[in-house]
Amino acid sequence: MATSRARPAGVSGPVIEGPWAPTSRARADPLGRRDDAEHAAPVATHVVERPRLHALLDRAVADAAVTLVVGPAGWGKTLLVGSWLASGAGGRQPAWVTLGPGHDDPRTFWTALARAVGPGAGPAATAALRRLDGVGDPEELPGVFARALRTADRPVVLVLDDLHEVTSPAVHAGLRSLVERPVPSLALVATTRRDPPWPLTRLRLAGLLAEIRPDDLAFRDDEAAALFAQLGVPADGGHVHEMVARTGGWAAGMRLAALDLATRPDVDAAVAAFSGDAHSVSGYLLEEVLDRQTPELLAFLEQVSAVDLVCADLADALTGRDDGAALLAELSASHLFVQALDHPGRWYRLHRLVLDLLRARPVPRRTRRDRDRRAAVWFRRHGMPLEALRSSVHGELWALAADVLAAHLVSLVLRGSAEEVARILGGVPHPVLLERPELATALAGARITTGDTTQVRTLVDAARRGAGELGEGRRQRLAVHHGLIEAARARVSGDLEALARAYRTVTLDVATLDRWGVLDAEIVPAVVLTNLGTAELWLGDLEAAEAHLRRTAEAAGSGGPPALPRVNAASHLALLACERGELDTAAARAREVIATATGSGWAQTPQVAPAYLAMARLTVDRDELSDTDLWLGRLADVEEIAPEPHVLLARSLVLASRRDAADDREEALERLRVAGARTGTWTPPRPLAEQWRLGEADLLARGGNPEAARALADRLGAPRTEAGRVAAALLRLHLGDEGVEHALGTTVASALPRVRVGACVVAAAARRRAGDPERALDLLEQALLAAAPDGLRRPFLAEPSLTDLLRRRIDRGSGAASFAVDLLERLTGTTPDPAVRRRALAEPLTEREATMLRYLASTLSNAEIAAELYVSLNTVKTHQRSVYRKLGATGRREAVRRARTLGLL
Repeated sequence: MATSRARPAGVSGPVIEGPWAPTSRARADPLGRRDDAEHAAPVATHVVERPRLHALLDRAVADAAVTLVVGPAGWGKTLLVGSWLASGAGGRQPAWVTLGPGHDDPRTFWTALARAVGPGAGPAATAALRRLDGVGDPEELPGVFARALRTADRPVVLVLDDLHEVTSPAVHAGLRSLVERPVPSLALVATTRRDPPWPLTRLRLAGLLAEIRPDDLAFRDDEAAALFAQLGVPADGGHVHEMVARTGGWAAGMRLAALDLATRPDVDAAVAAFSGDAHSVSGYLLEEVLDRQTPELLAFLEQVSAVDLVCADLADALTGRDDGAALLAELSASHLFVQALDHPGRWYRLHRLVLDLLRARPVPRRTRRDRDRRAAVWFRRHGMPLEALRSSVHGELWALAADVLAAHLVSLVLRGSAEEVARILGGVPHPVLLERPELATALAGARITTGDTTQVRTLVDAARRGAGELGEGRRQRLAVHHGLIEAARARVSGDLEALARAYRTVTLDVATLDRWGVLDAEIVPAVVLTNLGTAELWLGDLEAAEAHLRRTAEAAGSGGPPALPRVNAASHLALLACERGELDTAAARAREVIATATGSGWAQTPQVAPAYLAMARLTVDRDELSDTDLWLGRLADVEEIAPEPHVLLARSLVLASRRDAADDREEALERLRVAGARTGTWTPPRPLAEQWRLGEADLLARGGNPEAARALADRLGAPRTEAGRVAAALLRLHLGDEGVEHALGTTVASALPRVRVGACVVAAAARRRAGDPERALDLLEQALLAAAPDGLRRPFLAEPSLTDLLRRRIDRGSGAASFAVDLLERLTGTTPDPAVRRRALAEPLTEREATMLRYLASTLSNAEIAAELYVSLNTVKTHQRSVYRKLGATGRREAVRRARTLGLL
């Protein structure tokens, strides 16, 4: 292919002379502050034309909201996208942002995007993008950006180069919202070395994501032949095919191999001698790059290559020198080997390829172990136990690794590093693990924390056999670890009674734990209390559960990042509120803990699963079924990694309710049957078993199979929980049996809103059937009043026989009339008479609230509404809550819908 110097239309950028040349950037400033260091797309000479990849990009941009071009360094991601822009970008206006650590700040990130797209999106969009400067809340920036792009008068493709540099959860959350609710005029293309923290599976299924990965980027024979021809390598088809096979088509490897071959007089011999391993390419770089450095500098680089990240003090510890700061700064400034990172303490990272090359150089085992020992001791002294562990294991310093883990295991695995600990210890020879009790215990603890039971019992048994050789303090510390592991095993297996027993054997006295050398000892009581609360919740003791969970969730902690025990406690408190029927509280708690977990990289841990379960269940309760699928999907993501039987069964119950609510009774039954098959010999806790079996029996009864329904209920026996009594009474109602109200007992006066609403609905239906409409109306009113504050709709919608009774209740008046009209509309699928709708609004909106309602129906954010009305954001939120309360709504979307139903808009 001919060398091209063309630039993408509308995008300024440098021409790169040769494959490794540095770039220089021009400047442009369409929005007043644009810096082309961010916004210029590099265009290189000597680029092989790859029309198949251009076609892939054309299709991807046309079909999906975002296209990820993913691969390690050297796979040609940036040059591919740059050359595609130069070829026309499918007729879209191009925009480019090169990302760096500074873009972790949401305002910096979205401002950079606005500056990039503004010039190509047209005057209206450019003007709208200026609103970003006035947005106070960073969470609103993605929405403002998206709304601005909806005014674009031409399609734009925005390239986010080096997306892997962005790690901010807030930035990624905004990008996910832009992808999940795409703007028609905007296509996103991102180059990245690793997958972003997005729900990629769901995005693929939704058709929102397209991907170009190393298998696509790999050079094929014809492309490699073109590259060799450009570089003047006289290789025939056989040579080319052999080199592609041995390099795997890696772009940088192909280029380096071609450059190497170009210097060889005998190409046949060179190709025959090419081994295809890293050392062949490494030899080229060592000869042409590293060996040109001074011996002093090369020795420094070899010594600091023992670690992935290095700071000046660590470099001095590794080298025995005192000029690490100056050398690292010099190397960073030269952009030769070292990149400065935005870490406190001026940390640096060697270029990955150079790091690999340095580590591949032969070093005496004693020298290598000495470097690893120096690194491990430095990391340990500076409070970096994970790095100390990594260096200890790499240097086969087993005693040092055991010392690190003995003291730091609880802190490491419960502050989010369990997977990494398991990965590191996975490289320890199995005989070594079995000989060292603290290493075996640590691997068992790390695995079970992530829900992996592989060899956990074997490891713990081996550790117990070897514990006798340890001193008293270390034995006691090991016993604490073993108690925590046994309890975690019980949780993973769903044996919640065993879980409670195991945790009651672990001491809660922090002073004692400190004396035994357990660092971060205050986590241990938190672990015990949160898991006791977990067991009590699933076993039905809600009061005891709340007490234990609150003690953990509200603990101040040690000032570090949110620990998994607090996430677990907060997640189960959300589920507890949902179980009670306090849906607003449940939703608020669940969303908060989900945000915390996502921000800490724990979105797929078992500790956050109850929050997803709470959100799924309350969306069924509120008849927001489209949202139910989202939360069930997130719960399924956790189950793939760390399944817990009680959570799996609870998810199946919600899924069955979801299908039943969609009038798919057969599928609901099938979900419960599958759940039964999956439980095997496991015995669910009684409250869950009652919901499961009585729910299945009710589906059978309504499906015309009363015999099977009765048989199932008989096998279960008399219910022991309030919720079970309501479910049993509902089953009697649907079977046409007598004694419905007797079966309810005192549940119509339960302290739990969910139980009270369900019981009153069942009792109302029973009184209606018995020919007592007045008592039925009274019971229905009680149910409405209890359900309206939280929008608990499902008990009413599941009993359509009450439709006529509901109409009579509305005609006579109700303290929850707006909620009642909403239920009637959902039950009948029709809009009530306007007069009925107006009567339903028992408390009219004030003039200010009516104004607020009109703004809520717009696309403006709360901050923009405040600006329009010249009031504070808090004032807007106050009026907003008042509008929601009067309309019986739980959110903005529902309030607008209710207002339209009532003729207020």
